Amino acid sequence: MRFPLFFEGSLPSSGNSDPTRLRPSKLKAIWAIRDAIRPQLDRLFETHQALSGRSGASRAARHALIPPVMVDGHRFYALVRNRLKLKCSLKIDLLVNHEPATVVTQHGDLDNRLKTLFDSLRVPTSLQEIKGHVTPEVLQKNEYICLLENDAVITGLDVETMRNLGSPLNASADHVRLNIMVAIEPLEPTFENETFQGD
Repeated sequence: MRFPLFFEGSLPSSGNSDPTRLRPSKLKAIWAIRDAIRPQLDRLFETHQALSGRSGASRAARHALIPPVMVDGHRFYALVRNRLKLKCSLKIDLLVNHEPATVVTQHGDLDNRLKTLFDSLRVPTSLQEIKGHVTPEVLQKNEYICLLENDAVITGLDVETMRNLGSPLNASADHVRLNIMVAIEPLEPTFENETFQGD
């Protein structure tokens, strides 16, 4: 199963691997990415035949995706989760607002900027990561869909950096456009993950 995700905005580096200790600005960036990607995932569930519920395999997958991942009373739903025995690879075009060769030396370590991205693709791990950053819609519905249950399910990564010629003139050096091609496939075949085989 393959599909694209897009984001344009701030992608700061994250030098701390513990999201509960990240500065508020980093959590704000993580939630901005989550909030941008969430409607794309909602649309994926509405339109992709693998998740349509119109075949036995897609109904089995949708049923397996029903149980939420609970984080301090908040319901989160992850498409790629351990229960389904799925793995995920990401091919990322990272369009930056500075010279691509300076992504490590002057504008934040690439690994740590990717860590910020991975944190935004997964379900939050604690109330500290949620508090003050959930949108009113989330508080009302008490549910939220993310791509990953955790970032350990990422098994492949390909990143290419390029200059973003279309970025706003007043954009900061942290401003990026992300074109992410997501590929999900079974770690081992089961009836519940059969629908994820192929495109």
